[in-house]
Amino acid sequence: MSAFRAAIVFAVLSLSVSDIHFPKDMRTDVQFPPIVKRSDSGLPDGHLRPLGYQKKPEGRVKEYQELLAPREFWEQHVQHRVPLVYRQAVVKAPAFFKWQTDEYIREKYGDLDVLIEKKVESRGAQPQRMSLNDFLDSYEYEDWYVVSLLPDPMREEMMVPRSLLCGTFRQHILESNLWISAGGTSSVLHYDADHNLHCLLSGRKDFIMIHPKYADQLDLVEKKKFSGSGYSTMNMDMINVFTNPHISKIPWTWATLRPGDCIFIPSGYFHQVRSYGRSVAGTIMWSPLPEFDDSDCASTDIDQYTPLSQVNMMWTYKKGDKVIDMGYMNVEVLRQSLLRVLREENTTRLTAEMFSSMFKAAVLNEEEEMTEEDKEDMLEIFGLLDQKKKGSVSMEEIRNMDVEVLKNVARHLDDPHGPVKDHDHTHDEL
Repeated sequence: MSAFRAAIVFAVLSLSVSDIHFPKDMRTDVQFPPIVKRSDSGLPDGHLRPLGYQKKPEGRVKEYQELLAPREFWEQHVQHRVPLVYRQAVVKAPAFFKWQTDEYIREKYGDLDVLIEKKVESRGAQPQRMSLNDFLDSYEYEDWYVVSLLPDPMREEMMVPRSLLCGTFRQHILESNLWISAGGTSSVLHYDADHNLHCLLSGRKDFIMIHPKYADQLDLVEKKKFSGSGYSTMNMDMINVFTNPHISKIPWTWATLRPGDCIFIPSGYFHQVRSYGRSVAGTIMWSPLPEFDDSDCASTDIDQYTPLSQVNMMWTYKKGDKVIDMGYMNVEVLRQSLLRVLREENTTRLTAEMFSSMFKAAVLNEEEEMTEEDKEDMLEIFGLLDQKKKGSVSMEEIRNMDVEVLKNVARHLDDPHGPVKDHDHTHDEL
């Protein structure tokens, strides 16, 4: 072999697998729901196959061609936590047309930061932060996808469906999220603390939906007392039916979203999601409150086109923010938790000692004891609530407490969902 050829061979062999990038499979013609066949191997049906191969589905999630009015939406679905699919619900949004190309997103929004996660979701992995430009440069080859607060400028091109345009729904919108991926992505089986309307703009998404009453059969990670979300430890691509025998008996329903479609995922409802092709989606999250007040609906034109930028939102992100405030607790739930502590203690004033039990339940694992450092942190957070520095906070003060104060408390109780931006505005290493 000549010296030249030997050098070429050596250079090729020296490349690590991580240096070689291949474009992803962008097909969207996937069989779903899967065809469940009886096993002739003696093994349980669907053993070491993806979720869905263990049992045939009960049917589709209920679909609508026309969007329900807010009161109908509440009475037929939200109140009873029943999922639904809206067909072609967001086709009037500018995003439905303009976000079909990376070039448009890059030109108009490329300098905005987003959070990214690994393709096969791992709830223990820490999201990373980068600009949309950097993400779009390589997402067709790299093993990551965007799941982040929808940056404020992008909200102008996303619409609010009529079902959310008045009453308690509109008044309690928490955040809106942006999802972008290429090729296949797969989530864990999980549930969220808040109601969620997930709207697809490009690509395809398949959903497996499981009722919350089966929670004790889904091998869930133990959650902290005040956490409203959770997930299963099962490997969604290889379900071990021997260690998870209940999975073969748990009923499930399904939905496939195409561009323009939305799915309502109730708070607490288990779902597992697979995305295909160049997938772009936006979600609207709102508080799962026990009652619906529609007193302003009669004076609201819910059929008038309304961009997402025209509704108030609790958690937002604009260029330059040090933290992308995604995934923090619902501060109205925090307010109600503080009031519940007072009712349980049969008192009208919250002390640091009472707050410490709530702090422990929210921050520490059940078997952990508070250290001196934990106690200092607890007192610092209680100080945010005790704005008058009286050593206690009244029930009336908690009821009327400004949302921004509660948001600050939430930031201290929860870790940021992604990295904190350095002062020099450089990106964290991936």
